[in-house]
Amino acid sequence: MVFEKTLAEIVDENYVYARALHYLGISFFENPNKALSEICWEKGLDQEKVIQSFYLFDTCSRVSFNELKSYPIDLLVEYLKHSHHLFIKDKLPFIIHLARNCEEELAIQKLLPEFVEDFIRHIYEEEDSVFKYVQILDKSSKGSVSNPISELLQFGKFSLTHEYEHHQGDDEMRAIRSLIEAFEPKSLKEQVLVKEVKAFDREMLYHAAIENEIFFPKALELEEEVYSTLRKTSSLN
Repeated sequence: MVFEKTLAEIVDENYVYARALHYLGISFFENPNKALSEICWEKGLDQEKVIQSFYLFDTCSRVSFNELKSYPIDLLVEYLKHSHHLFIKDKLPFIIHLARNCEEELAIQKLLPEFVEDFIRHIYEEEDSVFKYVQILDKSSKGSVSNPISELLQFGKFSLTHEYEHHQGDDEMRAIRSLIEAFEPKSLKEQVLVKEVKAFDREMLYHAAIENEIFFPKALELEEEVYSTLRKTSSLN
């Protein structure tokens, strides 16, 4: 029975449960030797809610490449934005929480704040430029924009092709990945930190692959279709 096990035993069996506990307001490393049942009683947590949280965090919500290929561009944008939200609001805060609470000073502690700042800025820039531009293209293709040329001109010298080329060379996790690969964890807390960073790195690589292999090709095809239609319309006028 999971509630009879200590927090350390639970996290040792599955590191993902550390983030589930954090979501419930429990830092596993503060009372590692306490049974989960005792913690639930102290915090007034419903055991059913705890089980649901474990299941939620242990269930892979990743959508397959083949399924994503069938997504229309507007739904694909929403999927990517949702992934951004999970990165910023869920996964990165927990990694930072773990790093800050490690007993020894780690090199990753100094690198993480700079990475997070750059990463969040990159996400907001992408959403404010690339995603908004593609959403206007999509609405234009559906006849939902009264003056598409005026809307698109607001983006000035923005180039979707340039964004695509630049995006293919990005590897934001390179420095952190090198540190983690060389790091030897000495405690359960550090083991969880390493596993969480590696899991985040895998998610980042998958996310980048979705953008490079599905989103940008679809967006560029859409852009060509929209501008081709606009050129034809202009020639008729």
